[in-house]
Amino acid sequence: MKALRLTELRELLQGAPFGAWWTEFTRGAAAAQEAAARFQELQSQVELMDLRSEAAQRTAMDAFSAAGEAEAAAARAAAEAQELENRALGLVGHYEEQRFKTSDLWYRLGGLERTVEETPDAAQRKLLERQRETLQREYGAEDPRRDRLWSEVEATWARSFERSLLSHEHADRSRRVRRESERLFREAEERRLRARQLHAELDTSTSEQKAAEAQRADLLAQAARDFGCVPGDRFLYWRHPADSRAAFAVALVEDAEGYNVEVKRLAIFTVGPQRGVSFLEPAREGLARTVEEGDRRFEEYLLGPRQGVRRATGDGGPGGSIAP
Repeated sequence: MKALRLTELRELLQGAPFGAWWTEFTRGAAAAQEAAARFQELQSQVELMDLRSEAAQRTAMDAFSAAGEAEAAAARAAAEAQELENRALGLVGHYEEQRFKTSDLWYRLGGLERTVEETPDAAQRKLLERQRETLQREYGAEDPRRDRLWSEVEATWARSFERSLLSHEHADRSRRVRRESERLFREAEERRLRARQLHAELDTSTSEQKAAEAQRADLLAQAARDFGCVPGDRFLYWRHPADSRAAFAVALVEDAEGYNVEVKRLAIFTVGPQRGVSFLEPAREGLARTVEEGDRRFEEYLLGPRQGVRRATGDGGPGGSIAP
């Protein structure tokens, strides 16, 4: 996942390569939406037939299973992120030991060099020079080892951060798929006695929908290759260059009610590993919000008013006045 400043990310989104990709993506998304709409229409017709009620029931069960799989994927990703985090902490300990060892060699080498310069006896100086060469070889071997350990620490932290982001994405998908499965179960029950419809049209619609979804997946993979992002189902992620525990999330969809703020296409938000897309912050220049500030705003979102309303200071109460 590539690190970009906010100005660089905006330049990327306004550039010709991303513009061409976005045009193709929106065209594919529209095709997928149309294919999904046609599938739903045909499915509704099929569900008018008695024999299709069982198929609606199976569809609901499949969606329920998909939600369970998404939950399992979220749990696996979270466990992997935690395992990597623990490994990084262990590596930090090894790095500190190596840093102390390297520093000790450096101080000893500096002291020995001064002793060599101040020793008048030639035989004693020759002995000290051999000791200095030995220390120089040891320092030359230990200092690169210290650098390699720190590089491994940073790489492990980076992998942990990416797995944490995708864990939240899987959890978000699980919630949405589970809500869809509940709707399908109710629909299957209501239409149990309806008659079946033409299966050829439904099969054709299913193929079109799968082709549209496959095209969308290919375009997301292309975005990862061309623009250095981590693609999710609803967001593209880039690392925050000034904060290793934050990332920029660019919205691929519009959603006025599903998040703590209204989401518009190509809007840029700041997210972290603790809550991911569960709590979106509009991106701003400089460092991302601190953990304490983010927690305070998250509590205000949970305890305060919802869509389109925020708390402002000056109402005389502990939470501030309500402002649009």
